[in-house]
Amino acid sequence: MAELRLHIPDDLVAELQKKLGDSVKLTDIARDAITLFNWAVNERAKGRLVLSSDEEGEKMIQLAMRSLDTVKRDKVA
Repeated sequence: MAELRLHIPDDLVAELQKKLGDSVKLTDIARDAITLFNWAVNERAKGRLVLSSDEEGEKMIQLAMRSLDTVKRDKVA
């Protein structure tokens, strides 16, 4: 298993813990972040966009990350 060490700004950690609660551990946040990124990469590989919308499903915003723009599309068999 790979080990990952991150330097995360204290203000970002404080903001996340404020929103998630102090009981959420940084390792859980990092694990969830990697899981979400893995999902986004897999969606892009399928040729799909990763979007966010309001609760009505109307105002759409596309997730923009340089690394997602480099994802190679899966070959369809």
